[in-house]
Amino acid sequence: MDPSESLTIGEIASDQVSGDGPAGTLTPSRIYIKSPNVDYWLIFRLRNSSDKPVNRILRFDEPFAKDASIYYREGDGWRSQSAGLSTPIENRPIHNRNPIFPVDIEPNETKTIYLKLHSNYGMITISIHCDEPEAFLNWELLQTACYMFYFGATSALVAYNLFLFFALREKLYLYYVLHGSSYISWVFIYSGFDLYLGATESTHYQLNPVVILVIVFLALFTRQLLQTPINLPKIDKVLVAIAGTATALGVASYIDIRYYHYITFFAFPAYLFFMLLGIYAVMKNITLAGYYLLSMGLYFSGIIVLALLLMGLIPYNQLLRYLYMPGSLAEFTTLSLALAYRVRLLQNQNTLFQQQLIETERRTKERLERAVAERTDALRKANAELERMAKKDGLTGLANRRLLNERLRHEWKRLARENRSMAAILCDIDHFKKFNDQYGHQGGDECLIKVARTIERCLHRPSDLAGRYGGEEFLILLPNTDTAGALTTAERIRSAIEDLAIEHENSETSDRLTMSFGVAAANPHEGVTAEQLVAAADESLYRAKNQGRNQVVRS
Repeated sequence: MDPSESLTIGEIASDQVSGDGPAGTLTPSRIYIKSPNVDYWLIFRLRNSSDKPVNRILRFDEPFAKDASIYYREGDGWRSQSAGLSTPIENRPIHNRNPIFPVDIEPNETKTIYLKLHSNYGMITISIHCDEPEAFLNWELLQTACYMFYFGATSALVAYNLFLFFALREKLYLYYVLHGSSYISWVFIYSGFDLYLGATESTHYQLNPVVILVIVFLALFTRQLLQTPINLPKIDKVLVAIAGTATALGVASYIDIRYYHYITFFAFPAYLFFMLLGIYAVMKNITLAGYYLLSMGLYFSGIIVLALLLMGLIPYNQLLRYLYMPGSLAEFTTLSLALAYRVRLLQNQNTLFQQQLIETERRTKERLERAVAERTDALRKANAELERMAKKDGLTGLANRRLLNERLRHEWKRLARENRSMAAILCDIDHFKKFNDQYGHQGGDECLIKVARTIERCLHRPSDLAGRYGGEEFLILLPNTDTAGALTTAERIRSAIEDLAIEHENSETSDRLTMSFGVAAANPHEGVTAEQLVAAADESLYRAKNQGRNQVVRS
């Protein structure tokens, strides 16, 4: 350190410890500049152990330094390069917002580099990196892309709320726009992008206190969002005091940039207060307090981490260094959602007011509509029940002949489109008239019900349909089924009926109740109609009866 700011390169070099020292790799070095207006000197060596000349890039990762210069011997004299805020970008070795220096190293050469730093800022940290040119370009492209994404996303949110301000004419949206704009401007200046627009050292220093406007407008925004003059009058006075103190600090830093580090000390308790206010507002159930607390948590984490890094209170790393950018983007997004939700609340309030004006008419209309709806619903249910009853057999609960015919036509058309087969099973209880004569109509009805339930139990697919075709005759429709599948189903039903062991003493076929089955299957593309399919099944049933009953016959 040179507090006198008077040492020259010759004097610094004369005090250098001689000797080459061991060869090694230059890793990023972090410098903590505690005091402003002090010259910091660093000495390091770059060694090229190869047989080819190499080029290296020495770069600083912050634009804060007023003067950043490197010196190294070249022949009998000294070669120097200068960057930093005191050197316009067009006069720097590499036109970049950060101090960047190219260094050429000859084969098997060890080059001693003297680096001089001077800053008007205090309590900041700067890192020095030694990169290959390609690695430097890749880093620069990545960093620039991230910055451009950040500026684009945050500017879009600010523009959206500026539009809302013009539409609604409410100060709340104006304070959001001013808070967001001042923060984006501060990031732009803090990161050195203003230097590309021709900013000089003095204008850069004068623009940096714009960060204080972030706190001022955040305090004003908070007052409007949480309605602290009404909901929290005592806390509202603290917010006014924060805005006033921040304004005074901004003016002082504008006059003399050396007061800038006081802003860092002030920001910590100010943002902590905003955070605690959010928690308290949530506990008080203040409207939109949840959004505010979430946004302050995201915002607070990034800003406080940055402040602690700059003060050297926590270890430095790249993730923590730039955490304030995604944190602020998340804050802008959350607050924008809160404002959008507020618009929705206002719309709901207006809607409620309008509804109250027509409440009497609405209630009368509702009563009338309810009565009509109840009668309509009752009529619909009655019609549906009639429709259901019209398509169901009253005794067995199976489909009646009407529903069977409708389903037959529908499935036949569908299968014609899909070029698939359909099977029909027509079955009849053997000697049912004699069963009725012996056991009575009550016994016959009970028999039909048991048979119907057994048939339903033997059908395993939702698309299969069984119905009472007439008297003791049943029709079973099997879509997407060929003859073999239909025979299997019919035989399963026949065996299940026989296993019921219903006594039938007057049967000429068996002492138990049995059934005969006629099976037919066809594809609509074979030139067969649905009616012909059923007729074929009926013919097969006729042959089953003639061949002794209690059997399955196919067409």
